[in-house]
Amino acid sequence: VLGYYHAQLTDIVQYPDARTELFHAFRELGNIILFCMLIEQALSQEEVTDLLHAAPFQNILPRPFAAEGEKPETKQKRLEAKYAALQIVQNVDKYGTAKQGQLSREGDLLTRERLCCGLSLFSVVLRRLRACLTAPQWPAPPDPHHHAPHHTDTTTEFHRLWSALQFLYCIPVGDTQFTVEELFGEGLHWAGCTIIALLGQQRRFEALDFCYHILKVQRVDGKDELVKGIPLKRMVDRIRRFQVLNSQIFGVLARHLAADDERAGVEHVRCFPPPAAPHTA
Repeated sequence: VLGYYHAQLTDIVQYPDARTELFHAFRELGNIILFCMLIEQALSQEEVTDLLHAAPFQNILPRPFAAEGEKPETKQKRLEAKYAALQIVQNVDKYGTAKQGQLSREGDLLTRERLCCGLSLFSVVLRRLRACLTAPQWPAPPDPHHHAPHHTDTTTEFHRLWSALQFLYCIPVGDTQFTVEELFGEGLHWAGCTIIALLGQQRRFEALDFCYHILKVQRVDGKDELVKGIPLKRMVDRIRRFQVLNSQIFGVLARHLAADDERAGVEHVRCFPPPAAPHTA
């Protein structure tokens, strides 16, 4: 199986600019996506801190401990009376102008509802990126959903290209060479998996990927041989590591994309006839 895929992907394996220009471009895109996600995580922590600091000024107080026989309502009222002087909205309405009162109420509402609105910077970035990927300016727009899928050897979908690239960087390198992980980090994988997820090709990628098929076959036959100068066992180990990484990336993306999908929780299943093999003259 490894020898067959290696022969089919010779052009990709021998492409001179793959590890320089092509992988570098994907690395930059992946690092941008990761940077946006980390910014959102930092902003979320900042918002939680702001809410904790603002709680006493918005009459958001913890429930006091009430011993047996004590009324918690009484202790709660005492606590509210203790912090009454800190309530921003009430004090501004009482001592400030009408404009100041309106601003204080708007600020209080914004602070209370900040996390309830589900605002997500990373989701906006993914939506913008999806709009770019599905723009009509692309030379090969996606096929209509009512058409049967193309034959796997003739499809031009992105997941097939990424499978070929994944086959390339799963090939083990020599002891004196740098691995793809050392050269490009995880940004390379984030770029590919994000594009696949935004195009809705995750299932097809996981079902038809070249490397995943090699992994499944090797688990069954247990072979450990040298194919085209490639140690099969070492390559399978690398494939398994990248499979775990891809699954983690798809999981993170799914959490953000599901919130934007109006059909989240409803899975639409279509039945297609099996693609016919191309006839050769």
